[in-house]
Amino acid sequence: MDESVVNAVKQSYGRSLGNHELMDEFYKRLIGSHPDIAKMFAGIDMKKQQVVLKQSLSMAILFPRDNLIAKHAMDRVRKTHARDQLNVRPELYEYWLSALVGVVAESDPEFTPELERQWRDVLAHTISFIKEGY
Repeated sequence: MDESVVNAVKQSYGRSLGNHELMDEFYKRLIGSHPDIAKMFAGIDMKKQQVVLKQSLSMAILFPRDNLIAKHAMDRVRKTHARDQLNVRPELYEYWLSALVGVVAESDPEFTPELERQWRDVLAHTISFIKEGY
C-alpha cells in the first residue's frame, strides 16, 4: 500500500484523538448500529475496551505497511475475533468501519472525502486479513 496513504490516515487518527470523546462516541455508534453488536458488548468494561481499541487501531493503520509489530497485533485480533472465540461475523465489520469513519470525520478538522477513501482503503486491507481468520 502507498506509504503516503497510510501516513495520511495515521496523521488523521492523531488529530482525531484530540477529541476526548472520540472513543465514547465510536462505541455509542457501534453498539447502536446492530443488535448483535450490542449483545457482544453487554457486560464489557468499556473503559478497558477503549484502551484496547486505541492500541489496536494504531496497529490496524500500520498493518498495510507490513510492520512486524502490527502484524503480530493483528494476528492476535484475528484469532480472538474468530468463530471459535468472540465470533465476530465478517459482515459486522462494515458497521465497525462506518462508526469509526463517522466519528473521525467529525473529529479531524482536516477530514475530506479523499481522506475518507484513504481510511476505508487502509482499514479494508486490515479487515480483510481479520475476516480471513473467521
